[in-house]
Amino acid sequence: MNTNLLALILTFASGLIHVSWNAVYKSSGSPEQLFIGSRIFNSLFFLPFFIFFYKPLNSQDLIYLTGTIITHFLYFYFLIAMYKNEEFSKVYPLSRGLGNLLTPIFGISLINEILSKLSIIGILINLSGLILLNINNFSNLKTNIFQDNKILSNKGVNYSILTGLMVTSYSLIDKLGVININPFVYMYLYTNFGVFPLFNLKFLLNKQDVYKGLLSKQKIKQYAMVGIGDTTSYILILYTLTFIEVSYIAPMRNIGIVISFIIGYLFLNERLQFNRITGCLLIFIGIIITGLGIK
Repeated sequence: MNTNLLALILTFASGLIHVSWNAVYKSSGSPEQLFIGSRIFNSLFFLPFFIFFYKPLNSQDLIYLTGTIITHFLYFYFLIAMYKNEEFSKVYPLSRGLGNLLTPIFGISLINEILSKLSIIGILINLSGLILLNINNFSNLKTNIFQDNKILSNKGVNYSILTGLMVTSYSLIDKLGVININPFVYMYLYTNFGVFPLFNLKFLLNKQDVYKGLLSKQKIKQYAMVGIGDTTSYILILYTLTFIEVSYIAPMRNIGIVISFIIGYLFLNERLQFNRITGCLLIFIGIIITGLGIK
């Protein structure tokens, strides 16, 4: 199969799965407990894959793993906080769009990636769509600056920006990390031997009893959906990063933003607005053009 088409298919599938498990986080009454339960399910379900693909690591591998553990811990911390403080259709597009559009900038400047002219056009169209989608976010952002002598008083917006910055950070680290480490092994290690213990330490220090009532039939279904969905969506991206530059993949992941507005309209009774429809179309067109321009 043509690598351009394969990258588009994998990225689209990842975006659909990603927005789905994020919606579960938003609707969860206890996102911290959801995180713990999904990590436990994740560690058991994917253990055979980890054992099958595992190979000894070198010192450079450990550096990338350490970097991605830190950034993914902060990513989930900010993700949970932003959903506690703001609406799904407001913070999801802002956090994903910011992270995915900063990634090509740093990918080109920091790890010397080169984009084709066609893909640059696609990314710019993608950017214009993202701006249209976030017009209300940007206007709210402007009114929140220095309001009541506080910079960015909207906590949800604050956390969504921080989440987006972590998306950029771990994307660049992971592009380098999967060069020598199998994607399954890479994600299993940083998730279950890094991020999971750090969250348990956080809960212990904050005296949060997230394990009370952890196991129930209804919750286990959520754990399974989020655990498998979270891992599968990013495994698809990690695998794609083994043959495509991160500067191409990041903007293409904005398909999840388009899906988030469809979910908002169909299931959350959110209004369809002209800027949202146009923005979604521009992002979709930009993704296709970006994919076609992959070298």
